[in-house]
Amino acid sequence: MVKEHLHTLAQVIGPRGSATLAEKRAAEYAAEKLASWGYGVEVQPFRALTTFSWLYIVFYLWPLVAWLTGWWWFGALGAILFFMELNTIATISRLFPTGSSQNVIARHRQAGTAQVVLVAHLDSSKAGLNFSPQMVKHFRTSFLAMVAAMAAAPLLLALGLWLGGVWPFVALLPCLYLLTICGTLLHREVWNYYTPGANDNASGVAAVLAVAERVRDDLPKGVSLTILLTGCEESGTYGMVRFLEKQGKKYQNAWFINLDNIGAGNLHYMTGEGMFPTFRSSPEILAACQRVAKARPDLNIRQGVYNLLSTDALPALQRGYQAISLLALDEQGLLPNWHWPTDTVENIQLSTIDTAVEFCVDMLKART
Repeated sequence: MVKEHLHTLAQVIGPRGSATLAEKRAAEYAAEKLASWGYGVEVQPFRALTTFSWLYIVFYLWPLVAWLTGWWWFGALGAILFFMELNTIATISRLFPTGSSQNVIARHRQAGTAQVVLVAHLDSSKAGLNFSPQMVKHFRTSFLAMVAAMAAAPLLLALGLWLGGVWPFVALLPCLYLLTICGTLLHREVWNYYTPGANDNASGVAAVLAVAERVRDDLPKGVSLTILLTGCEESGTYGMVRFLEKQGKKYQNAWFINLDNIGAGNLHYMTGEGMFPTFRSSPEILAACQRVAKARPDLNIRQGVYNLLSTDALPALQRGYQAISLLALDEQGLLPNWHWPTDTVENIQLSTIDTAVEFCVDMLKART
């Protein structure tokens, strides 16, 4: 069944941009499968940004506007709003045009007090220059340099206004660096295309569906299972944010287990994640992962920390929910074929997805 799900999502439906018709078709496919297995299915429509590029182009131009006007405080305001958006707190993104997306929410018919939410996102990303094989290995370094530039720009501008001399020109340097990043984002939007998204994230959706089918008649006693397949993760984890806004109160004590990019490499459970800062995963879920990994050495599950781009676990962690992500990394600690045209079914390792399915089934047992 995993192979069938992958084929349908990444080849028949194909590239599934955020808030596109293809993303909707993927949601309909998953909803139909879950309903046929006896799950109570709900589709949650919502509005969200269709891409993160235009939002962050505005942020990266912000320090230059502050430099041109001499308003250091305006640059400081931009940095604060930038860090809030980075951690899924909406600020100026509320002012941008949105598209129509949806979450698929499916609940197992068995009631229980031990809640588990299996999460995977339906959409795929556009390719971008910073995800090319030559540049992606430096992604974390370039990201930290960008963060440093956003933070330093208003401080250097204030210093330049106070001291004069060459300091105003020193303050211009981080602004120019951020301007180059605007160029890469503009190139992404104008010249690049959505990837087939076999690993990111047809693999996660396929694994979640495989677990749902496997436990439909054999869910561990006392466990309440919800399947959450989100839209618009690639444009800013909006599907998870909208789900928590609307239904989060029902899941205060739930385990959120997020499956993302699990189709190649070595499977890891993440002790923490977040671009800046890093949010620690729930100690309770983390302890369960460690027990399952110890009991199943054949799965060769590793422990790690994920601090590249945000996943659907981040909004949950940032808001105090119990969450953890499963991701498969290569030997360089990167996601194979990440946001690149080579993210195809041909480059998927089915055994890695099967490992994730086994691990999730054991995690359901560990929840009792």
